[in-house]
Amino acid sequence: MTAGSDSVTELLPMVFADPGEALARARALLDAGPSPLDASVAHQVIGIWQRDFGDLRLALHHLRRARECAARADSADREADVLATLGVALVHAGRTREGLSAFERGVARGAGHTRARVLYRRAYVWWVLGHHREALEDVRRAVPVLRQADDVIWTARALTLRATVHLALGAVERAEADFTAAEALWDTTGQEHDKADAVESRGLAAFRSGDVPVALRLLDEAEERYARLGTPTFMLNIRRCEVLMAAGLAPEALAEADAAIGKLDGIGGQSTRKAELLLAAARAARPAGDPHTAIARAALAVRLFAGQRRTWWETHARLVLIEAR
Repeated sequence: MTAGSDSVTELLPMVFADPGEALARARALLDAGPSPLDASVAHQVIGIWQRDFGDLRLALHHLRRARECAARADSADREADVLATLGVALVHAGRTREGLSAFERGVARGAGHTRARVLYRRAYVWWVLGHHREALEDVRRAVPVLRQADDVIWTARALTLRATVHLALGAVERAEADFTAAEALWDTTGQEHDKADAVESRGLAAFRSGDVPVALRLLDEAEERYARLGTPTFMLNIRRCEVLMAAGLAPEALAEADAAIGKLDGIGGQSTRKAELLLAAARAARPAGDPHTAIARAALAVRLFAGQRRTWWETHARLVLIEAR
């Protein structure tokens, strides 16, 4: 990817290194009347921040502006990169068909290194949708190109995602190997949010290996890191619910899920994560002795998953609903 200056392109990795500073600099850049290319980067930075930590509607607004600016600058790679960011946001907004269409355009528009970054993000979306084989295939295509480009940050992200998909498929040893390799790469960077995510991932791996106390400790450490950065992440709440359930703490898991849903609704966050939190709440409510809440949460989760075209997730939610009834 190219842009008007190195300092502008540095804003993109800064979103997950020093999120608040990246947001402030992007807004200041827009106030200064930048070129279309630089404006595209600034809008994308704000869009990423809002997508992951704020209001998804604002994210979509800024990402569409970012794409318009990239098109005006006639930069195919810049446009491809923005289309991938937009695709993720659309899927998290429950607009799956539009999101996948944005990825198709992004893969076609980008080349080489940029296309590999687009493929990584499409792999992430396949994982969100529950299409694990497709996720692994896109990561398989992306990783060698990212490594050849000596792209430490995106290689680490791709390895982390591959590990997460391996865990979903029950391949714990493969996942642990990828998490270890990714963490070694993160240690060479200043990507503080990504490092917190790596700690969270180790917590998930510990849980899958059967070590609940270590899993809870690592999730608590990750939460502290996110809090220092001001970057709430609702995947952590979903994972903690799962660990609490395994520890026999269903009422605590239900309280965790419901509190996270309230917080997510309060900022206008991702509907994909809301559906997953509702499913977590439904799973916790029944053993917590609250079948009415289990039915209500599961029914809403089913509707959201169906609207998001997430068949794998919808099936799981329907099973919980049947059990609750």
